Amino acid sequence: MKKNIFSIVFLFITCISFYSCQTNNESTCRSEEMKAIWMSQYDLTPIYTDNKRQRNPEDYTNKAASVINNIKNLGFNTIFLQIRPNADSMYPSDYYPASEYVTGDYGNDFSYDPVEILVGLAHNAGLSIHAWINPLRAMSSEDIKKIDDSYKIKRWYLQEETHGKYIVEYSGKYYLNPAYKEVRNLITDGAGELLTKYGFDGLHMDDYFYPTTDDYFDKEAYKDYQTGGGRLTLADFRREALSELVSDLYNTTKKINADLLFGISPSGIIDTVYNSQYADVYLWCSRPGYVDYICPQVYFGMEHETYDFISVCNTYSDIIKNPEVGLVVGMSFGKAFSGIDNYAGIGKYEWQKYDDIMARCLTYTKNLEKCIGVSVFCYQYFYDPVTGKKVSETADEVDNFLPVLGDIHWNNTEV
Repeated sequence: MKKNIFSIVFLFITCISFYSCQTNNESTCRSEEMKAIWMSQYDLTPIYTDNKRQRNPEDYTNKAASVINNIKNLGFNTIFLQIRPNADSMYPSDYYPASEYVTGDYGNDFSYDPVEILVGLAHNAGLSIHAWINPLRAMSSEDIKKIDDSYKIKRWYLQEETHGKYIVEYSGKYYLNPAYKEVRNLITDGAGELLTKYGFDGLHMDDYFYPTTDDYFDKEAYKDYQTGGGRLTLADFRREALSELVSDLYNTTKKINADLLFGISPSGIIDTVYNSQYADVYLWCSRPGYVDYICPQVYFGMEHETYDFISVCNTYSDIIKNPEVGLVVGMSFGKAFSGIDNYAGIGKYEWQKYDDIMARCLTYTKNLEKCIGVSVFCYQYFYDPVTGKKVSETADEVDNFLPVLGDIHWNNTEV
């Protein structure tokens, strides 16, 4: 009886949340300037699960509501919610198996839909929430064996004609190969499902592109392409395949709702992105039909010897040639948490010397050409997701950062 009462109450809250998001002014659910925070599977797993099973729905809802309340009070207006980290799903899906991050292990079923609850809570709080996917990265062989044979990735794993072609192992994990239309269709079908099923305000794709430069990854696909008369190099063949996927995801998003945003978050090191991961960010930021925004992960300080924050921001700003594409700068409290950047050269100890690096970086973005906002990684650097206790390691940086976040407006946006 108690469970039925809870379900009725939650359904009422969800309906009110959806109605308010649809009827309020557009800025409630899609802000012209973005103050976003990533909520990764690592932020959410302690909330989703307890003793390797889903928490009871009332406990989960209370903890999720606390997280949403904290995010709003911090001054963020947008959430990038991790939905598909490993060719799996945080919600009941017809295309992908239930994620171990929600159900405790692959092969376990959902006892309720946690994403429906979280989206409702976010919209009820007046926050925009976007579905965040990793399209290509899948799971280990051990985990794939646990999932039901009805899922395509399992069938591709089992079938000799597709194993090593559609789904390819690299460094202990499998990856989907975007060279094949069947693979791209699975990814776009899954994106269409989640955008249709929930009131998400956009689709967000991160930086897990091609995992290797080795030619074995798509050797057969490239051979078939050459046999058919194709003349592109392997590198350009991969860029074209990935760009087709990006275009498909963009079109899928816009067909569902033209107002939904689609953006991508590549690494801050653009040479690696283009030459080693085969993501043609130059194309995506220059022509219509690929992205609404680019969100480079500029996870560097001001004194980084090779990739300082300012120069990386300017590099990405410069590649945007399509006036309809905005720049959202990705930032991270990770170095503030660890206190060191082992790859920064002379800036190795910058995070120990100062406690206002994130604030100064954020301030720089205000006048950065084409910048329409920032996204910050991630919730667990502000609060413990379960207890709600503030994180001491980042406390000083956070205290200096939040007033700037509250006051900042970007010169390239309408407020």
